[in-house]
Amino acid sequence: MMTGNNGAKRSVCRMRLFLAGNSTNSRIARQNLEQLQTRVQGCSFEVEIVDVTEDSRTALENEIYLTPALQILEPGPRTTVFGNLSDSRTLEKLLSGKGL
Repeated sequence: MMTGNNGAKRSVCRMRLFLAGNSTNSRIARQNLEQLQTRVQGCSFEVEIVDVTEDSRTALENEIYLTPALQILEPGPRTTVFGNLSDSRTLEKLLSGKGL
C-alpha cells in the first residue's frame, strides 16, 4: 500500500504488458491501458512494457505466445488478459474483483 497526496491509501497494481513492436493492436492496447489507469483511482500502477520483438525470452518464460497480452501480477492471483484491451468494462470488473 502507498499513501497518495491526499493521505488516502492506494493499492499497488503491478502489470506487465507484452507487445509486438508498434503493431496496430499493440498501439491500441497501450492506449487502452493508459485510459484504464486514469479511470481506476484506488491504485498506483506500475507497468512493465515487454516488446517481444526485442525480448522474446521474457515472453516465453511467462508462457506468452501471442500479443498483446496483459499480466496483472499484483494484487494476486496472477491473471493474464489477451487482446488489445478494448473491453474496458471487463478490465475494470477484473480489477474491482481484486479489491481495487
